[in-house]
Amino acid sequence: PPRPPEPRATATATPASTPHGDTAALVLWAFAALLVAARAALSFGHGMALWSLDVQRFLAPGWAWAPWALMALALLPPVGRALTPALRAAGDALVERPVPATLAWMVAAAALVLAFPDRVRFVGDFLLRQGAIEENVRPSTVFPQALPLDVLLHVTLPAWLMDQFALGAASGVRALDALEAALLAALAAAYARALGLRGVAALAAMVTVLFGGALTLLTGYSKSLTELALLTAAVALFATRVVREGRGLLPLGVVLALGALLHRSALGFLPAVAFAWFACAADPERRPAWRRPQAALAVAIPVAAFAAMLPRMAHTLAHGDAPVHFASDEVVREGGLVSAMLAGARGWDLASVVLLMAPFVVVTPVLAWLLRGRLRASGRGRELILLLLLALPFVLLLLAIHPAQGMFRDWDDFAETGVALSLLAAWLVGESLGAAPRRAWAAAAVVAVTALPTVQWLAMQSDVARGMARVQAFVTEPPARTEGEQGKTWDYLGIRNYRLERWDAAAVAFEHAARTAPSPRVLSQWAMAELQRNDYPAARDLYARVVARDSTDTFAWTQLAGVAMQLGDTLTMRRAATAILRVKPNDPDGLGILRVLASGQVKAR
Repeated sequence: PPRPPEPRATATATPASTPHGDTAALVLWAFAALLVAARAALSFGHGMALWSLDVQRFLAPGWAWAPWALMALALLPPVGRALTPALRAAGDALVERPVPATLAWMVAAAALVLAFPDRVRFVGDFLLRQGAIEENVRPSTVFPQALPLDVLLHVTLPAWLMDQFALGAASGVRALDALEAALLAALAAAYARALGLRGVAALAAMVTVLFGGALTLLTGYSKSLTELALLTAAVALFATRVVREGRGLLPLGVVLALGALLHRSALGFLPAVAFAWFACAADPERRPAWRRPQAALAVAIPVAAFAAMLPRMAHTLAHGDAPVHFASDEVVREGGLVSAMLAGARGWDLASVVLLMAPFVVVTPVLAWLLRGRLRASGRGRELILLLLLALPFVLLLLAIHPAQGMFRDWDDFAETGVALSLLAAWLVGESLGAAPRRAWAAAAVVAVTALPTVQWLAMQSDVARGMARVQAFVTEPPARTEGEQGKTWDYLGIRNYRLERWDAAAVAFEHAARTAPSPRVLSQWAMAELQRNDYPAARDLYARVVARDSTDTFAWTQLAGVAMQLGDTLTMRRAATAILRVKPNDPDGLGILRVLASGQVKAR
């Protein structure tokens, strides 16, 4: 007999939500509302405790309040419902038309970072790395711990681009970063598909990964931490495929090997990768993947890479990282690693890093609890274990590492942590929205509150004056910072102002830096700033302090003699010449000073 026609779904039918799915979606919406309110409140505050949420305070009014207004509008349920069809279509496109949709996101990500180059150049080793490229310094001199792939991407390649295409140091690095931003978009889109998400859930998951804090590093920053962020996303993508489908063993092995050649932090990938291998081998349906010819390569390639790099990694961990990050003077003063973990303002800094890198990870414990029945019934607990194992090593590093320049400046050290947490958050955000079709409108708030603050951060980094005002606020406003943080931050302000030919600001900044870190370099640069504003007595006193610390510094003696000549201080000139010739007999500068004195051109005052 003919089969009766199947009932057709009406256009207005809404799938039923699962138990606690609506609650999970409302938790996301409520947390988004809290973030929007906090950003508004901190825009009028004084203090730099939650420095990742107060960026609006330092932005031009348009950049501060137009994005904020869009975030606030996205919180309104009627607005969310009106946006839901477009958001659902964008999410479905990632699955139904993956190539054009992914390409569109890749172009958008690359265009975004190219539109906002980092002109403040404060984060991490930005100035050091760019200076090394411009001056063609040997990598072993500036960063001897760099592994081969790091040197290739951040020394050899930029230098080659400068020679072959006459590109400046910044232009070559920005081109590489734009490519990496596009790759991050591709990985985020593929990850949403690998999770089996559709509609608003897929879009929200992709945005959560793409617009994490790691994206803001791809604006001209030349350090391997940017590639580590990409590799973290790639490990999650391919490991998820291995666990879910038994596919991706070889790409996972290649990614792991690239990490071994790039940075010692790739050791943190090992627990998640080992679990993925074990889960695939233990599952009868996926076990045949290990019988394929490429399975042996999937293991052999990373094993060989780690075997080659492990001695260098171990040396750097023992002799470079341990005394600087885990047993520094600051840590010792606080009574050890555990006592120093939350000492002073460090608790605020930890919160700021997490809220910058992956804000919605804060509510993932609540989401996991609410969705426990759904996750158990779907048999996807292994994915949660995988993501937790990927995040755990880097979260432990976040808690334990004390960056040399403080977390406010060296938050780039936690790029992998941020991506790992974003991947975990994306998984639970997608599950929450997928379990609550009736609350699909909450996706608008999640997308807006994730993406727009990242755009604001990019705008802040691109505005020199406002970005530097924010840096100065860090050392002049509460909470109080350690002497090391103050000295290094003022030192940056001195260097950056000097390069911008802001002589007065540079001199003031170096003066502050010298109070906590009166190194010969800081004193010399302070003296140079004083010279630029024609304060010769101050410059003479500063160079005198430099040579008092190191009597063999012939450059400082030469500079001191030059300043003394301007002041008619022949006694100091003769003293400088004698000191120079004592260190370097027949030195042209020393002999030249004596000839000037003998000629009588300088009149003693």
